[in-house]
Amino acid sequence: MNSIEPIRVLNQKLESILLPSGRKERHAMTKVICTLGPNSRDVKVLEALLDAGMTAARFDFSWGSRQYHQETLNNLRQACRNKRKLCGVIMDTKGPEIAVLNVKKPINLKEGQKINISSDPGVEASSETIPVNFPDIGKYLKPGCQAFVGQYLFTGSETTSTYLTVEEALSDSEVVCICHNDARLEGVMLTVHLSGVSNPIPTFTDDDVEDILTWGKKNEIDFLSVSFCKSAEDVLYARELLDRCGLTNTEILSKIENKEGLLNFEGILENSYGLILSRGNLGIDVPAEKMFLTQKLLLAQCNMHSKAAIITRVVDTMTDTPRPTRAEATDVANAVLDGADAIMLGAETLRGKFPVESVLTVLNICKEAEQAYNHSSHYKKLMSALGGYGDDAQLSKTESLASSAVRAADKTQADLIICFTQSGTSARMIAKYRPPVPILTIVIPTLVSDKIKWRFSGGAQARQTLLYRGVVPVLGEPLMGPQRSNLDDYLLQFAVQKAKELNLVSEGNYAVVTQRIGGSDVLKIVLIDEIDTHALNPVLKNQRTSSQTALDMMNN
Repeated sequence: MNSIEPIRVLNQKLESILLPSGRKERHAMTKVICTLGPNSRDVKVLEALLDAGMTAARFDFSWGSRQYHQETLNNLRQACRNKRKLCGVIMDTKGPEIAVLNVKKPINLKEGQKINISSDPGVEASSETIPVNFPDIGKYLKPGCQAFVGQYLFTGSETTSTYLTVEEALSDSEVVCICHNDARLEGVMLTVHLSGVSNPIPTFTDDDVEDILTWGKKNEIDFLSVSFCKSAEDVLYARELLDRCGLTNTEILSKIENKEGLLNFEGILENSYGLILSRGNLGIDVPAEKMFLTQKLLLAQCNMHSKAAIITRVVDTMTDTPRPTRAEATDVANAVLDGADAIMLGAETLRGKFPVESVLTVLNICKEAEQAYNHSSHYKKLMSALGGYGDDAQLSKTESLASSAVRAADKTQADLIICFTQSGTSARMIAKYRPPVPILTIVIPTLVSDKIKWRFSGGAQARQTLLYRGVVPVLGEPLMGPQRSNLDDYLLQFAVQKAKELNLVSEGNYAVVTQRIGGSDVLKIVLIDEIDTHALNPVLKNQRTSSQTALDMMNN
């Protein structure tokens, strides 16, 4: 090959960027979580968000009443029934959020001016004094400390938020700060973020506990998001609290958003279902030049331990504009390449002008990034780190089956992986190895009792897998059909039928299947053409009523 050849190949690749992407019919495998609020709580808007690709909804108790969130959740469930789609429910605690008190009118600030931050709850917020719910603030903020004040779920816009530096402490309850930019502070809620300062407010306030014991219990939430999680003890307390009120199926997502959480990351990770890298707050404690490395390290650890990895703060400008900046678009793609399972939208959907467009834009970027993702490299690095190579290789049975399924799908160029599960563990383990194809997960319901009544499990488990990249959950019928003697064949027929309905496969495609048959875990490769689903159709038709019941169970 002469020296001109590489240039010609390079030019071809660059030109191809402007061409339409392939496989437009396949959705992005990265998931999107939407924070619901004033601009995203009507049934029609929620239906549009579901169609756009929302897979989980965040209810943030930093603001709004329980009644307000209940009305929003009722609308979401109605939208799910109308669209026959699943959506996970995440309850996000307020935690030790530092709020500005007594805001009765916009606060106008000028660069270079002095402004006081006070612990006195009786002071009215103004351009001279900002009262906050932080006791004895003068004991914690020393000269040189940095503070950030902005609208809740702030976008970082220099006109709606301000950076302050503490100049001196007047007393235990008041400090003097210098303002570094012009700003107009207004909005639903104003919050304060202090850089590198240990917050004395408990991770779970009395209001948080009451919210969980009432709203959370009533609605059987899928996830509890622990704000400002500081240590493993916070996660263990959350688990005890959930178990106490009967929410044993609710999983815990821990938010890493301060220095303490970062330093205690390993213990938090071990005890959590997944982590939310809350980059807005964490970015104040971590130097700007260190954030990219923090993101890569934390996501890599989540991937290694099969924990859902969620990134926040990606397309802030879409709160007010229909398009992201070039930097934001690149940021979304890099989050996918770094290993994120899901992207969480905040202000973009809560109060943004373009909530549906934000979801569509993020997922389009994710889909492009997924095509550039080096699945083979991820697989090899993971196997090497876990000791899956060599003569003394040791993997658990679940790890071995999951990694083998992904490798088989890659080697045979299969279009789909099918797995059957009751808890969702198998699907999460397969997703850990990042196959380049979707993972159709048939969640098989089981009959359980709370000593008062009998019910089928499976709804929560199906919704919870929605946070993992590539997983497409479907709730199966109880016992999966009338012919239990031929249950294994029925399971596969049911799965292939659903895969066709969801446009995951077509004739001529191959699928890798992980299935328990006769007490043994089996891995097999099937040709879609050879799976006869015609005999299944009359059965599905007769079970249409029970199918609707199962779907309703998942969305209630």
